[in-house]
Order: sequence, then structure tokens, then C-alpha cells
Amino acid sequence: MELKVCVECGSKQLSPIMDTIEQNVEGKTLVIENIPAVQCDSCKEIYHSSKASQYIDKQIEVFKAEGFENKLKEVTKEKGLTQEQLGQLLGGLTKQRVSQIFKDNNLDVKTMYKLSKVMDEPIENLFTFNRVVERDNRFYIVHKD
Repeated sequence: MELKVCVECGSKQLSPIMDTIEQNVEGKTLVIENIPAVQCDSCKEIYHSSKASQYIDKQIEVFKAEGFENKLKEVTKEKGLTQEQLGQLLGGLTKQRVSQIFKDNNLDVKTMYKLSKVMDEPIENLFTFNRVVERDNRFYIVHKD
């Protein structure tokens, strides 16, 4: 649902922006940039959509994994595969094990290679290794685009 009026002041003048927030993650300040948002032109209140909130959650997950990003679940969904079907491609793994692999931020290279092969996707489409840099006691994820 698209926001039509500012909840704070009632203004209908809302503009799309790219927001930046700071989030405390395990005692460290993570700066998350390029978050699509809407800002009220009158009171400057900023609103994030549920999709933006999912993006924020994903960035926190990547930060906790020291830059490792597991995109297997998204690619599986794009290909129209179920967890059961992926499990069969992997030699009869259970749905529960596939679910664990989707969440695993510490996969071994052999498993990543096998997933790449059965998904017919380059490893870099399934898993990304982002740099996490520190500047002025703040941490930034440098995404490979």
C-alpha cells in the first residue's frame, strides 16, 4: 500500500528519496545507505515501505556475516523452484535442510559449487562477498554491483 498522506502532519506533499540510516548491530554502528523511502515535504518525516524494511534487515544480516550474502533463496524463487525440488536436485535433501542452507552464512566452497551446478547459475549469482569497511567508527557494506 502506497502512503498518500503524512501520518505526522497530514500533508499530501510526499517525495521519494534515498535514505541513509545508522543501526546499532552488536555494539557497532552500521550505516545503511540507498534505502528507498518517502519524505513529507512539510514536516520532513521519513517513511520506509515493507520492502525497504526487508532491505534493511538483509543489510544487517550481511553485516553480521562479515559481508557474505547468501542469495540462494531469492534465485530459487526466481527460477520457480520449491525447497522440495531443490532438495531433490541436491540428491534428496529434506526441505528442512534446504531451509538451513538458505539461512547459512558459513557455507563451504564444495556446497556452494554443488548449488551453482544444480541451479545452473554462476556462484557469484548465488553468493556475494561484500567488503565491510570502517570509517570514523562506523561500518559500511561495499556492495559489488
